[in-house]
Amino acid sequence: PIYHSNDLVHWRRIGHVFTEPVPAWTRQKVPGTDGIWAPDIVRVNDWYYLYYSCSTFGSQRSVIGLAVNQTLDPADPKYHWEDRGEVIASQRGDSFNAIDPAMFVDRDGKAYLFWGSFWSGIKMIELDPDHGKPKDGAEILAVADRLEPPNAIEAAYVIFRHGHYYLFVSFDACCEGSKSTYRVMIGRSDRVMGPYIDAQGRSLLKGGGTLIIASDERWKGPGHNSILQQGAKNWLVHHTYDMRNLHRHRILQIRPLYWQENGWPVAGEPIALTHDKPTVEITEKTILGTWRHSMDYNEGDARLITLEPGGTIRNASEGSSWKLNGNRLQFRWQDSYAPDGEWIEEVLIEPAGTSYIGRNQTYQVIRGRRPAS
Repeated sequence: PIYHSNDLVHWRRIGHVFTEPVPAWTRQKVPGTDGIWAPDIVRVNDWYYLYYSCSTFGSQRSVIGLAVNQTLDPADPKYHWEDRGEVIASQRGDSFNAIDPAMFVDRDGKAYLFWGSFWSGIKMIELDPDHGKPKDGAEILAVADRLEPPNAIEAAYVIFRHGHYYLFVSFDACCEGSKSTYRVMIGRSDRVMGPYIDAQGRSLLKGGGTLIIASDERWKGPGHNSILQQGAKNWLVHHTYDMRNLHRHRILQIRPLYWQENGWPVAGEPIALTHDKPTVEITEKTILGTWRHSMDYNEGDARLITLEPGGTIRNASEGSSWKLNGNRLQFRWQDSYAPDGEWIEEVLIEPAGTSYIGRNQTYQVIRGRRPAS
């Protein structure tokens, strides 16, 4: 199915790519496949390349296919989806699973496909951008691996920003309802082929990864993301379970992606919950009062903090403080177990003034919300 939106909140279905559940050729390659997984679409040289995968759950017998179109507008006379068939396939015993494709086109016009799920992790290969399939003689390269059974890593996505290539991946279990443990992790490199390193200096080929988003009390198993980039604005697009509406199964969720001065992103609150809230001027008056403050989405360990005039924090350790600079808020917590005896948290207050998101000096995610939200 194809959906269209003018605001990323309200969507309407405008068509479909295929008229059958899966292309006929995939049934021969993957007996039992009955649906298309994980589509990824990229515009390349005035064409839209749509990569998709077909498999059966838990199987390594999988294929990645490619369909192309000159337009996404069904009313355009040029509108026609052409299926170009197989791009990558995997069989039992291969070192990878051919699902979760994501194409990346670099600034020099070279194109690459990232894919992989469990087994030996995330792979990549150079593509010929003229036809969207592997370039003659191109080698399959490894870019991320957890190095421990069951190697639960998948759903790669790559973007380029300010001199770095950022690789997003998802860890753990995606599809178990309220028990889902999916979470989005990230690393970066100065080369598209890696090595990708997380904020703590660990290689993603050796189990590294810095957290972007994880489950909280309401949203379970957020993951398999892509990034929508429009000028200076970025959004994290992913699926998740809503504990208040589990009958809907996995749903689409979109969150603003904020880039911190340290070069690492954090994800804000879902836009579906904030789009109708007015933007407020961020002042000391805006932030005074009580917040629910947590680390790495561990809502069970969240604590209530109260910000008071003059930079003091009620019921905090002696010497702890806050400081506001525009829409950025800095916390300092005195703690003998912290680096140099002090936790330093740099967070951004979101436009509605009811939430903040950021990191501390060890790159853990710091999150705050007004208790009523």
